Amino acid sequence: MISSVNILVPVEYDLYASVVDFYRTTVRLSTHSTGVSVQGNPWHSFLIRGISMTIHTGRDREFPYPEFRPTGHGIALAIEVQSVDQEVKRLELLGVTPRNRLNYADGMKAVSIIDPAGNVLEIWGYS
Repeated sequence: MISSVNILVPVEYDLYASVVDFYRTTVRLSTHSTGVSVQGNPWHSFLIRGISMTIHTGRDREFPYPEFRPTGHGIALAIEVQSVDQEVKRLELLGVTPRNRLNYADGMKAVSIIDPAGNVLEIWGYS
């Protein structure tokens, strides 16, 4: 039986602070907790409706998950918003340029943006 679903976003050591800042300030996620693992690896966790998303990196500039190299390939996050158009305007004011803009026949809109580590973040919703 599954007790929880969590998202782990491993990033290179040099990108850790900018990726955490991107999700905290640009995407406006609320910090749940921060810390250092027993192996000395820093992490920063956000909580979104019961699901945690943890940005994780290695200590001493080491990457803790070699199977995820290079970062920015294989992770795609999707965040639903009330108004895609308003969110795009807000992101553009912060200097974030959407990679694409999709409009579907059922009224759904979506844009993709890229975090500092190269991970794809889809902003979507019905507006």
